Amino acid sequence: MHRPMGVNVLGVLMIVAGLGFAAVGFLFFFMGTTGASATAPTHGIVAAMLAALGAAAGVIFLLFGALHVVLAIGIFRMRNVARVFTIFLFILIGAGACLGSIATLLSYSHVALAWNGSLLAVDLLALWYLLRPETKAAFGA
Repeated sequence: MHRPMGVNVLGVLMIVAGLGFAAVGFLFFFMGTTGASATAPTHGIVAAMLAALGAAAGVIFLLFGALHVVLAIGIFRMRNVARVFTIFLFILIGAGACLGSIATLLSYSHVALAWNGSLLAVDLLALWYLLRPETKAAFGA
């Protein structure tokens, strides 16, 4: 069976998201070390905390970026296990967007609310697509 166009679109978007996560991960590494070196002469403990937080956030974002790219490759190859793990990934991201929306409502921000709402909408659309019977059949599920 041939690969549906939606699978191609989803795979490309997941690769773009993975590259975005990787870029943000490197940014966290850079900001953590820059903040640490800027505060090191006067506040040694704060510098160590900034470096540790930057490194931890950088690793987490890099892992999510790699996960997106690996799952996108599996999606391109029409592997059902990649489809299932992608569903779990989008459920996790959707839950994070819901928590982000709740946190945004407490300290109301138009931009953050629009971001979380759009992220949730894209996740729900991807979940709907991956759970359709036609998509399941294309993956051999």
